[in-house]
Amino acid sequence: MSRLLSRLLSRSAFLSNVGIPRQNKNKITKALFYAIMVASIGSLQFGYHLSELNAPQQVLSCSEFDIPTEGYPYDRTWLGRRGYKQCIPLNDEQIGIVTSVFCIGGILGSYFATSLANIYGRKFSSLTNCILNIIGSLIIFNSNSYRSLIIGRILVGISCGSLIVIIPLFIKEVAPSGWEGLLGSMTQICIRLGVLLTQGVALWLTNSYHWRWILFGSFLIALLNLTMWFMVGESPKWMLAHGRVVDAKLSLYELRGGTFDEAAQEIQKWQQQIESGDPLIEPTTTNSISGSNSLWKYLRDKTNIKPRHVITILLFGQQFCGINSIVLYGTKIISQLYPQHAIKINFFISMVNVLVTILVSLLIHNLPRKPLLITSTILVSITSFVMGMAMNHNKMNLLIVFSFIYMGVSTMGLNPLPFIIMREVSKPQDMVLAQRYGTICNWIGTFIIAYTFPIVHDILSGYVFITFAIIACLISAFIWKKVPETKGYKTGYNQVWANY
Repeated sequence: MSRLLSRLLSRSAFLSNVGIPRQNKNKITKALFYAIMVASIGSLQFGYHLSELNAPQQVLSCSEFDIPTEGYPYDRTWLGRRGYKQCIPLNDEQIGIVTSVFCIGGILGSYFATSLANIYGRKFSSLTNCILNIIGSLIIFNSNSYRSLIIGRILVGISCGSLIVIIPLFIKEVAPSGWEGLLGSMTQICIRLGVLLTQGVALWLTNSYHWRWILFGSFLIALLNLTMWFMVGESPKWMLAHGRVVDAKLSLYELRGGTFDEAAQEIQKWQQQIESGDPLIEPTTTNSISGSNSLWKYLRDKTNIKPRHVITILLFGQQFCGINSIVLYGTKIISQLYPQHAIKINFFISMVNVLVTILVSLLIHNLPRKPLLITSTILVSITSFVMGMAMNHNKMNLLIVFSFIYMGVSTMGLNPLPFIIMREVSKPQDMVLAQRYGTICNWIGTFIIAYTFPIVHDILSGYVFITFAIIACLISAFIWKKVPETKGYKTGYNQVWANY
């Protein structure tokens, strides 16, 4: 697999398109490929949990008056004989809470992830998060009550929130020079693959007797990831930053191949980088209010007003355009007009999302940010409006077609670009804090959509997507007037903001 990947990426036309230097074409070894694949399964866990309640929520939840007391068919299944309820009493608000508390855990996990990973290492932190994910997944699978669902979802949220921060750090630190952008895209690709996997499993298991096995799937993924991590070494850059020079050389040699002397030479370059004062790994920020690198100080710093404004609007706005409404509640939306095939349609929407994500990941690092972001946002506005009108007028085919288009156009810009731009509009010394702030904004936005969408959708029906369309239109105007182009400005922060 790794040889095939290397051959494909070595073709000159492809290399020029994705911006990979030719001299790096042979540096993807089997060991490096395996390490990146193992790390990326953490993103798969995130995508799976994000969408795991989408398809089964209609059979998972019921009114307390609808629960059979005895003799119902589920009693004759393996799960029924062991005391598992056929469904759990949940109203629309409780479904929103169970879905959205994943984001509360995500905020906690992502906020402390960098600090803990810098102290204990990328590998140990990932192993710990896999264990936490296993525990949370089992709690969700065994849940017979609203309360236990919440506990399980918070635990897996903490795990996934942490993994989604640690994984890009690990990949960035092991990737050969020139490959960081392409390999870093594995995070987004695997998130979409996780969503697709959930919807694929749901095709067979979304019924009143087997829906719990969808939730059990996340346990299997976490267990697989935990096992595979034991065959992956620690990040060599993290080892070197902690004074483990010999271990760093051995780890880099095992990952990159070549000769041990070549690994030693690269380690020497990293040591020179440390001596020059440049951080080798993402710096740890303090959590105290008075700390020189605290998030509180970042929020109060007047020199950060412009980038902070951009980050806030883009990261909140991304969610308020309704991107995750399909990921979280797509089956519920489509089933109103096409109940027999809603799960299948949602699966194919997820498949389109994966394909577009892969295509965009190959090209996005060489395209100008601002035009692509404006184009994506305007198209999201148009497709959201059409979806809303289709729902209001019971135009089933129109809704399905534009659901595909909606996910595709959001994936081409509005979904990935805010996470790239939030670092590029920030001062170098504030990039880590800016990323932390933007991640929190995004998690809060996801929480708001996850909690309110079932309630608002039941009240407004298709008008909720017309609301998304209006928000997307306003955000596109904001991008045009207030967001600078960040692609290609090698001199940094001052040049990016020169005309704003």
